[in-house]
Amino acid sequence: MILYKLIEMIRWHIEPKIMSLFLRPNSKCKPIDLGLAIIPEELLSENAICYTVGVGEDIEFELALQSKYSVNQWLFDPTPRTIEFMNNQSMPMNRIHFMPFGIWKEDSKQFFQAPKIKTHVSHAINSSSKSNLFGFEAVCRSLPSIMKQLGHKHIHLLKMNVEGVEDIILENALAAGIRPDVIVVTWEGNRAFLKAIRWTLRLKSNGWRFLGRKGWYFTYAKS
Repeated sequence: MILYKLIEMIRWHIEPKIMSLFLRPNSKCKPIDLGLAIIPEELLSENAICYTVGVGEDIEFELALQSKYSVNQWLFDPTPRTIEFMNNQSMPMNRIHFMPFGIWKEDSKQFFQAPKIKTHVSHAINSSSKSNLFGFEAVCRSLPSIMKQLGHKHIHLLKMNVEGVEDIILENALAAGIRPDVIVVTWEGNRAFLKAIRWTLRLKSNGWRFLGRKGWYFTYAKS
């Protein structure tokens, strides 16, 4: 547990400072702060389609986004505590829609492993052996599949906090031709530092510019 806390301290307090030496914002968009993360002010407008993958017990960003733009939001998270949390929220239900399943690279059932610290809410998809692991199984959908179901041709903003599988979901989205105007993502899991650098460069080569970061929330804007 002491080693885990040390790793977490390095990740949240030391690595971001080092990251600033390697990754510098290169987007011409004007950033605005919505609490948890920044977004480009000019790339969103009323009735934009916004997806949040991984909710936990915090919708500060989503409420700020709603207040600023009056967008249409879909939030995805199968975690039991999240479902209970969302059921107790007061929000514009005609604009913010919660769907209690996960997002993955395919339509399937996946095992969500419990966090090391019991008080934490976020569970992580673990597609390896489930023996001796605590967690739960849940239905997951791919982004192309859920977009088809909801009748969405385009996502204006995609926000992900999915405990280390963000690159797998994003890989699937890009392969399917899904190109959100704005991507807000936390890079996590093994070698998160290198993952952030590698994917920032890859997104740049595919038409997104790095707007900046707040903590470990990285924001990319389509150029």
